[in-house]
Amino acid sequence: MKKIAILRCLKTSASCAGAGCLRAFYEKDKAFAQYGDEELRLMAMWTCNGCGDSMLENQEGIRKKIERMKALELDALHISHCTHKKDANGEKHLCPKIKAMAVAFHFINLKKSPVAGFFTHPNE
Repeated sequence: MKKIAILRCLKTSASCAGAGCLRAFYEKDKAFAQYGDEELRLMAMWTCNGCGDSMLENQEGIRKKIERMKALELDALHISHCTHKKDANGEKHLCPKIKAMAVAFHFINLKKSPVAGFFTHPNE
């Protein structure tokens, strides 16, 4: 059984229920198709602590979240599609805050390489 967590964007979570990520997970679609018939367990669906105007006051909380994820001994961290932000030219890029968290998470937690760099449901 693979233990999976999904990392989401706090800003986007104000208007996104996470249905696309959950559908992809439970139907083993998109990034989750790679697991084939292997049993999956969704251990956490968590958000960053925001950025810009939506940044949470307690940024210490992100370290606590990472420690909680570490304790779960995850096999993979999937990054939600909502973490891609458009630049001034309309091109999508991975949010730098999410990227920094994923990199930190990789070095702290994942028992298997790499940071799963798997986006939950790209191009939807």
